[in-house]
Amino acid sequence: MQKEHSVHRLHPVSARNHKLLDVPEASLHGNSSPLPTGDVPFEGVYLSLIQEEYFINLFWQSYHTSLFPIVDETQFKKHYQSLLVNGGRDRKPSALVDVIIAMCMQYATSTMPAETQGLLVEGKDALVAGRWHYWRGQKLLTLELDSPSLSTLQFHLLCAVYICGGSFHNMMDGTVGLAVRTAYMLGLHLDPPSTMPEKDREMRRRLWWAVYLMDSKAGMKLGRPFMLSSSHVMPSLPSDTFEAAASSGSMFAPIGQNATWLSHNLHTVQLYFKIRTAYTDLYDHDVYLQGGRALWANHEAQNSSAEVLQAHTQSLREWVDGVPESLKLKRQNNGQPISTDFTSIKLEPFTPPWLQRQRLLLEHTYHHLSVNLYRHFISFSLKPPGGSMAEELAMRCASHAIMLTIITHQALTESSILDGWHEAFFCQWNSVMTLVGFVMLFPSSTLYSRAKHAIELATLVFDNFGAKFSVAANAAKIVRDLSVKIEGLANSSQLEYDNLIVSQDFEANSSFSDPVDQSIPSQGLFDVPDFNLFDMAVDIDFWNSVDALWPDLDLSSQFQAEL
Repeated sequence: MQKEHSVHRLHPVSARNHKLLDVPEASLHGNSSPLPTGDVPFEGVYLSLIQEEYFINLFWQSYHTSLFPIVDETQFKKHYQSLLVNGGRDRKPSALVDVIIAMCMQYATSTMPAETQGLLVEGKDALVAGRWHYWRGQKLLTLELDSPSLSTLQFHLLCAVYICGGSFHNMMDGTVGLAVRTAYMLGLHLDPPSTMPEKDREMRRRLWWAVYLMDSKAGMKLGRPFMLSSSHVMPSLPSDTFEAAASSGSMFAPIGQNATWLSHNLHTVQLYFKIRTAYTDLYDHDVYLQGGRALWANHEAQNSSAEVLQAHTQSLREWVDGVPESLKLKRQNNGQPISTDFTSIKLEPFTPPWLQRQRLLLEHTYHHLSVNLYRHFISFSLKPPGGSMAEELAMRCASHAIMLTIITHQALTESSILDGWHEAFFCQWNSVMTLVGFVMLFPSSTLYSRAKHAIELATLVFDNFGAKFSVAANAAKIVRDLSVKIEGLANSSQLEYDNLIVSQDFEANSSFSDPVDQSIPSQGLFDVPDFNLFDMAVDIDFWNSVDALWPDLDLSSQFQAEL
């Protein structure tokens, strides 16, 4: 990477070329004439009604059940029918309909081999499929900015998911900000009055906590302040009872143990609440740094911060224990669900795909958020001392990254549940970059071999995703290049260490020689300006040249110090 390229560029290859921001080209086959657009003239090419139905039906089995249930399926279908004109041959545009179609076009296209995507992506990347509908929805939304409704907020939330899938992180952050402000405009931060129908009260609660979830994701992913204040009064958590599920507008069978299809959303929100609380406590904690020194300027500050996070581990264990067995992903060989025991998962047959995906994503999210929470202790600036609490949390971080990789690889190998699921790809990228840092800092750890194997599995994960969208193919190449570099450094360091031992043995037998200290100092090796592990985990473009990993440093010394 050339020095003029900022390490804070967050766009991968597909988004860096601003393909989503281009005016879409009218090159799709099928419906070649513009549909009625009412007060928003916008000529373009859109899907036929039959094609739209395919993608809309996909929404209810994917994002609706596995992300957040913020759209009433029954009401939406009635709304869609009301848009049909010309005897059912065309439909009037709707911002909410358009963004749902765009999301599912992006998702569905990302499950298809790249060579078969041409008609849907106009020869571009799968991550920008659906941009016609995205842009039309944006234009329609301008008509209701001054008098927002619940559908306005629904659009903002789903739009944030769509552009996040396209790797437009700054646009996503801005859209989440719009969602936060809209939620306050609508009064969703207050618990709904008892005079309101229970069905509507639950929908407002689910919308508020969806905003909370997206705000948490954006803040922790990009390292930016949260926009929604947790200190203010907030509504009750959404209900997952049978009655709430029955009135939600969707019909899914109860999953047992008093759990319903809404339980996944409830436990995901509870997990984010606990992680965000720990995250906030960590950054609010005063470690008494002087003169603008970095957080990891000394071991005292590092261990003090580790104690803050250690206090939250029991809360996370309580969350794990509170997840219904019917929502837990089973393990082979009597392994413990939602744990880091490194056992393989068990995908049960004859289970609806939406429930399989809920189970997978719930544990996937747990490991991903744990990696983010503990990653601060895998620091190139100051390695935690052996036996310290900070080192223990670094090991815990690596364990979660390894487990996430095992789950992702097995799910992609044995099923299609995570095919095209962009968030799973980005979580895997986050984990493998964390493991790269771990194996460089802890080459003598008992987890070293498992971490190396997990990095190899991650390349297979990226190969799988890479057959469908190009940014994943780029990630696979990057990780392979890094693996070769790490292996070369390890072999070189082992040889130098062996030579050092021979030299020490010779000098120890000489009457005029003092023993040589076997420890080799490594402190200061990673004091690289503008570089940190957070950039590794977030920015794929940062790795376009792997030689930028450790500029002007001889990292073989780091391996020597550990061997």
